[in-house]
Amino acid sequence: MSLLVSDLPGRPLVLTYAAGSGLPLSPAGAGSADEALAAVLGRTRVDALLVLEQEHTTSGLALRLRVSNATASAHAAALRGAGLVTTTRAGRAVLHRRTELGSLRPGARSPALRLW
Repeated sequence: MSLLVSDLPGRPLVLTYAAGSGLPLSPAGAGSADEALAAVLGRTRVDALLVLEQEHTTSGLALRLRVSNATASAHAAALRGAGLVTTTRAGRAVLHRRTELGSLRPGARSPALRLW
């Protein structure tokens, strides 16, 4: 058991202790790290992070995710805003790739999505 004692001048002595073991960090029956991340970011954005291990154009990302170009662009913009994806322009193409921060997420692995 851990105790915390607070003895500040002009205040009463306070002793704090844990009432129990606390919540487990990984509850029994919890899903994978990707499932937990999908609960926060959304499944499509997690899939985009997986796909963007390799560089893709917006249309290539849309094909891999099976969404419209506008939707793929919006997901890439959200991930870019969080620092998880970089976007560069190469002529008329816009290229997206996962950043080092995006690669540090729990359960990072190679993309497993098929084109169709």
